[in-house]
Amino acid sequence: MHQTISVKEALELQNAVFIDTRTPAEFTEAHISNAINIPIFSNDERALIGTIYAKINKEEAIDKGVELFSQKLPDILQQMKQYKDKTIIINCWRGGMRSKVVTNVLCGLGYKALQLDGGHKAYRNYIIEQLNNYQYNFKFAVLYGLTGTGKTELLNKFPNSLDLENLAQHRNSRLGMVGLEPKNQKMFDALLLQRLRALQKQEFVIIEGESRKLGRILLPESLFKTMKKGINIKIELPIEIRCKRLASEYFDTPEKTQQVKNIVKTMTQVLSHQIVDNIIAEIDSQNYEEAVRLLLIHFYDPKYNHTVENINYDLKVENNDIIKTAEKIKKFL
Repeated sequence: MHQTISVKEALELQNAVFIDTRTPAEFTEAHISNAINIPIFSNDERALIGTIYAKINKEEAIDKGVELFSQKLPDILQQMKQYKDKTIIINCWRGGMRSKVVTNVLCGLGYKALQLDGGHKAYRNYIIEQLNNYQYNFKFAVLYGLTGTGKTELLNKFPNSLDLENLAQHRNSRLGMVGLEPKNQKMFDALLLQRLRALQKQEFVIIEGESRKLGRILLPESLFKTMKKGINIKIELPIEIRCKRLASEYFDTPEKTQQVKNIVKTMTQVLSHQIVDNIIAEIDSQNYEEAVRLLLIHFYDPKYNHTVENINYDLKVENNDIIKTAEKIKKFL
């Protein structure tokens, strides 16, 4: 008889590996950090079983599932061999039949396998509960500044940093998705909790000032409130240098350049048709710094200047040299 294990206990285990038996589509949407996907069914197979369940009956759906699983079992076991020396935690969506049958097979073959009680749904609930009750024992040092002042590059100079935009894979701006594949809320929350726990013994954590909404991601209220109580640091940089920095970031590949063009074309609701046409013309002429300058003076700076200028700062730093700026912040803290 196989055993189950709670999410909390499973996450605290040493030398354990999480195996997610759900379809590739389910796994891609959200999964336990560092989990490995060994699906029982493909996306199409699961859809087929669901159709049989809905249109015929449960028994025939189960029979079809057993048939498909039996065909895949040798390959599944072959993939499992490399984890023979680990505790294997098996999960599906709600701790149901998919994870149960795999756990039973592995236990019967002498593996140390446990079924995750409640499956990925229980894991998701655990993450939400932990974030809602997280105790922020450190103080935030919050970086503010106009677009292109190098805040993200500064974060990368601190091992005690929390890069929310990196976790979300979104820069929290109109062009925030360019060159990135944004995470959904479920994956962001899991990655955030993992990072917070890694930082929990720090005295200060460096973070970029964000609104509570980051693309489609909503930050936990407790995190947002704690940020607002932090030490405020303003990062400054002349527009010419900001243009160079942003041009090198957003126009370094043809794919990203095309993405920027496509987004700019949709900005006629916030910019005049003439300005949009001018920006597109500069991009087509490969005058990328001028295209960025037009975006900054007509859109980004007016949008964010009010927020940046209405904060009481504990420190203001000109970011001409990332390393020197980071050292100034470290000394100040």
